[in-house]
Amino acid sequence: MIFSQRNISSIVLLLIVTQVLSCKSQTRERIIYETVKKHVQSFLKDKRFNAVSIAVYSKGASHINHFGELDKGKGNTPTNETLYEIASVTKTMTGYLVAKAVKRGKIKLSDPITKHLGDEYNNLTFDGIPITIKHLLTHTSGLPSNVKGIPELYTDATKNSYGKAQYLLTSYRKDSLLSDLKRLKIDRLPGREYTYSNVAPNLLAYILEVVYDVPFNILLEKHLFEPAKMKNTFINLPQEKRALLANGYNDSEELMPNFKQPIQLWGAAGRIKSNSIDLLNYIKFQLNTKNPVVKESHRKLYKDTNSIWIGYFWEIMDDEDGLHIEHHGGIYGSQNWLIIYPKYDFGISFIVNSSFPEVNQLIKKITLNIFKDLK
Repeated sequence: MIFSQRNISSIVLLLIVTQVLSCKSQTRERIIYETVKKHVQSFLKDKRFNAVSIAVYSKGASHINHFGELDKGKGNTPTNETLYEIASVTKTMTGYLVAKAVKRGKIKLSDPITKHLGDEYNNLTFDGIPITIKHLLTHTSGLPSNVKGIPELYTDATKNSYGKAQYLLTSYRKDSLLSDLKRLKIDRLPGREYTYSNVAPNLLAYILEVVYDVPFNILLEKHLFEPAKMKNTFINLPQEKRALLANGYNDSEELMPNFKQPIQLWGAAGRIKSNSIDLLNYIKFQLNTKNPVVKESHRKLYKDTNSIWIGYFWEIMDDEDGLHIEHHGGIYGSQNWLIIYPKYDFGISFIVNSSFPEVNQLIKKITLNIFKDLK
């Protein structure tokens, strides 16, 4: 094959550009690693923490790292395959499915939920004002914080309360929740007041099943996990994956059992398990604002405070660093934050296998400090 001088010049230029871009990427990855290492080493001086898994995407560079040990004294540092309960970060994934249903015309934000549930749920109104899809998404529906008996147990993060919660969450069925909702009395005007609800996402999962005539877990797999390349993200863990689920601890270093067993509800509020690779891919997926569904899911729907809006379950901040979205997830023995700054092409997932009252703010602080150093 004979190459012209022009072709040779083009090939040389392409090789130079490729090399420069590769060097820039490697440099950025090194900067991310050193920044993360500095902050996490300081963070782990608090002996209440065992292990940290962190995934960062910043300006085209990706980085995943793991620190500490899942079980003290065993030297078992987490790996990319380690699965964690991401708890309420699950809600953002449910929100994405709702945004897709809205964009496809399957539902409208203004739809009264009785449109999809039927007249037998006409009790889910207040002074004639119905609960809508938007109210479910923004925690303004007035529905309970959780299924019966759970809120009281979550105030006592011990093995004793875990056992009771495990029983309720693995035995309380979908038809039980739907039946209980028919007898529920709404005591406030929908859309007026923010009251966090784990019932609302599960009800949305049921509504999605109604409008698509497809099980919720299959909708997740088809419309989110597959396009986002989340191959190891599950509501109910396959038997062969259960050994990968991280142990978790409270601040007394007491081993907290995790939710390996299949659940009876939809799991739309907080039952997804995932690993750092998949969460990094989820961050990249959420940063693609050319995707109209992603863009819709980041839309401000309800103003909670002067600085916080609620979108499709995302908490949305708009400050000197521009609009960013975030969500916290916490359960017995595991806590995490997932924060995304579209303006800076930046996202971070920070997970610890520890759970106690202050964890939420401690890990929020370190994630924001890492962002400030890398933005």
